[in-house]
Amino acid sequence: MRPVTSILQQEKLNILFLSSWYPSKTISTLGNFVQRHAEAVATKNHVHVLYVTFLKDLPEKIRIEQETIHGVVTTIVYCQKGISGWLTKRSAFQSGIKFLQQKGQFQFDLVHLNIIWNAGWQARWLKSKFDLPYIITEHWTGYDKSIRKDQPLLLRPFSRHVVAKSSMICPVTENLATVMRNYGLQGNYTVVPNVVDTSIFHLHEKDNTPIRFLHVSTLDDVHKNISGILRTWKKFSDENAEVHLSIGGDGPFQFYEKKAEELEIRPESISFFGEKKWNEIAALMQQSHCLLMFSNYENLPCVIVEAMASGMAVISTDVGGIKEHVDSSRGILVTKGNENELLTSLQNFRMKATSFDTASLRKYAEDHFSVNNVATAFDSIYRKVLSK
Repeated sequence: MRPVTSILQQEKLNILFLSSWYPSKTISTLGNFVQRHAEAVATKNHVHVLYVTFLKDLPEKIRIEQETIHGVVTTIVYCQKGISGWLTKRSAFQSGIKFLQQKGQFQFDLVHLNIIWNAGWQARWLKSKFDLPYIITEHWTGYDKSIRKDQPLLLRPFSRHVVAKSSMICPVTENLATVMRNYGLQGNYTVVPNVVDTSIFHLHEKDNTPIRFLHVSTLDDVHKNISGILRTWKKFSDENAEVHLSIGGDGPFQFYEKKAEELEIRPESISFFGEKKWNEIAALMQQSHCLLMFSNYENLPCVIVEAMASGMAVISTDVGGIKEHVDSSRGILVTKGNENELLTSLQNFRMKATSFDTASLRKYAEDHFSVNNVATAFDSIYRKVLSK
């Protein structure tokens, strides 16, 4: 590692992003919130992502692909699963490191690990072999026993092992920081939230009729409780004519489309869509008045910060760190699983939809989740860590 004074004199640092989840040919949307953090950091520093993943029907044992995506040099190592998944990924990761060394690209000042379980060993290995300091960003809900009762057997010792040598832990909410501390993961904590590109998600004048609600997610019913939304929407839409709900995302939207038919929800009050690009989601938000979330658990979904940047109020369950950013001026919180509360919230929103200040919602998103703010927060953390 080069002298600290030399590193800190650099206008831009060289940051290596590692992650347990990242968009790839395996799953195109997995960890897209990590990608957004990487792209934000790349506005102030040099960022390189190294990600290892299994790829079904891969003809060779290992395939390495590299491209620059939105300013981030992205190296993805695809590998066959093999008998031992961990040993296979370890070998693939080391192949990725050698690939970067051969290309003269392994010149990093600091490692930024995302999601401890289960790629955390990569950062710990680089610390041991090359004395590279690392920070951690955590998004995962799995440290909360009330959510994840079937926690992996080695989760606690593994996570403690990784956290022990980290220089900073940056969960995306205060709630997650508390959960991690209670789990026994002690260290230096600084919360840095999810990020939104406010140039894509922005204000647009909305028509007041009908009142448009929007739900965007992975459409996982256990997590997002889409069935609860549909049952509630049936009652609400039967009583209110000028309302519409759009439901979609990177999940089985056709399943819920059929379920809506079975519930006899008025077809003109609801529509469904599949996976869309960010600019397409932004266009939907610019046409909608309220983001509707009824999740059983969350930390801080990116879709909420995107909605605020688009001038949308939020109706959401009071779970995870959502209440840290959603108050009565920005939306309505309901109890997890309480469909009566959700129905009342929908009715209340319909009565006062125009009372939410879209410009104020937008400003809150700019002040807390903008690319510049998040990039500045991480840059400050990097330099603080390196100065020590």
